[in-house]
Amino acid sequence: MLLPDYSRDSLLDNDLISGEYSVKVSVLIPAYNCAAFIRMTLDSVLMQSFPPYEILVMDDGSTDDTLSVLNTYKSKIKIFRGQNQGVANARNFLFQQAQGDLVAFLDHDDLWHPRYLELQQKLFRKYPQAVAFFTDHVNFRGYADFDWRVVPADFECETELIYPLDFLERYHRVPLPFSSASFVCIPKPVLAEIEGGPFCAQVSGADDFHLLHILPLMGPLVFAPTSLAAYRITDEASSSNRLELTARAVRAMELVEKRYLMLSDKELSRLFSLLFASKRREYARVLMGVGKTLEAREQLRSSFHNSSNASSRLKSLIWLIVTYLPNYFQPTWPKPYRVHPNNSGQRSQ
Repeated sequence: MLLPDYSRDSLLDNDLISGEYSVKVSVLIPAYNCAAFIRMTLDSVLMQSFPPYEILVMDDGSTDDTLSVLNTYKSKIKIFRGQNQGVANARNFLFQQAQGDLVAFLDHDDLWHPRYLELQQKLFRKYPQAVAFFTDHVNFRGYADFDWRVVPADFECETELIYPLDFLERYHRVPLPFSSASFVCIPKPVLAEIEGGPFCAQVSGADDFHLLHILPLMGPLVFAPTSLAAYRITDEASSSNRLELTARAVRAMELVEKRYLMLSDKELSRLFSLLFASKRREYARVLMGVGKTLEAREQLRSSFHNSSNASSRLKSLIWLIVTYLPNYFQPTWPKPYRVHPNNSGQRSQ
């Protein structure tokens, strides 16, 4: 990994120089058929200016050389292995093993800037009321390592404390800063409060989308607008299937809907309902684009029940009418996939 030119000693807090962990960070990495990437990912963790308390890796039934690569790091990481059950189950298992105060997630092909955890632990200490901490990220394509010298990081950036209503609206309007588990850290007690485990296996692959609709119900979230994570894009990334991921996003919102309907905060409840109707319309357009008109109509009719907002219902009605028009007037997609990997959900296994 090519790094910026700065002294490691200048990065460390006094409590780290003395060898004490003021904050214990558990790094959780679900790994599946990632022999081509996992070494770069692990090296980015091991080069952190703020060393993690532990690095837990779950080999989720890989059939390539992933386990062999992991075993070369066995003195520095804890390796678990099981049958392939998907990324959500892998994350939940690793969380159950975690002993840290702060849990950091990293996908098996993504990378961190050497100061990623340093900033995250500072945010954790600065905002004790927050339930999650995000940094910005950079997308990069291909199979090589990432050169951090091409992305100057601003460590004096003005961080934001985003309250639930604003976060939910922003997450749906501009999802990219919050679109992957690879650039979020969450306090362990927050995750432990989520009944059934923090990651929903029913929507594995969009389980972080599901989680990010639960977290706003628990408190504010923090965002630091400096790129300290690198999100890898490859042609084989399973997050490229637009139809599948949009379906999972709708299902995820179905699963959390009851939590919002029971809120005493009616403004937050109404916003969720409005966003849910919008997500159903998005799914309907994708369904129309691959010729699944009947399923699209079902989603559009359901969207009427999600929100009583007049403008939302009018949009749903217009799209419902479009489904009865000749195919010429309906949206089309060259393929049911090829969406940007940061939209509507994440990588799946």
